[in-house]
Amino acid sequence: MISGLTLGLIAGYAGGRIDDITLVFLDSIQAFPAVILALAILALLGPSLTNVVLVIGLTWTPGYARIARAQVLRTKQEPYIEVERSLGANQLRILASHILPNIIAPLLILAAMDLPVVITFEAGLSFLGLGVRPPTPSWGVILAEGFNFIRQTPWPITWAGLTLIITTLGFTLFGETLRDVLDPALSGTRGI
Repeated sequence: MISGLTLGLIAGYAGGRIDDITLVFLDSIQAFPAVILALAILALLGPSLTNVVLVIGLTWTPGYARIARAQVLRTKQEPYIEVERSLGANQLRILASHILPNIIAPLLILAAMDLPVVITFEAGLSFLGLGVRPPTPSWGVILAEGFNFIRQTPWPITWAGLTLIITTLGFTLFGETLRDVLDPALSGTRGI
């Protein structure tokens, strides 16, 4: 989210060639399916927690950058931004004091909605042996180890799968609630 926010702020506010170059970079990343890109990078770098974090960050950055850019393009046209410019505020002050607070809510909602997907994505990579390595805890590692004993007992897979389901469901519901609270278009419609 931080890298996408930074890229989106710079591209949306600067415009011109910087915006074009940033969009080409984001399009290049999004041209590859997330799983294929992750598998290719992890095959080159090797499985580790650091590499999984790098892959997840790289894979999800374009979505955050595009939303941040769109919000910046919308917000920088507002009259209060023009008033700040006319009063002599520098670019950094405008970005930090006016644009960033007004674009952060959609990014937080997206982060809450993406969290279950990222958890499942990491578990899948770890299950395949390309994510974190034991003894680092991961539901994918627990599921992979549980499959070694599937004929003796199904409980390691059952409990790991259930906790993964409950966690992703909890974060999904949290994301929906956060969207209901932070989205101004939905304010006042909660009881309907």
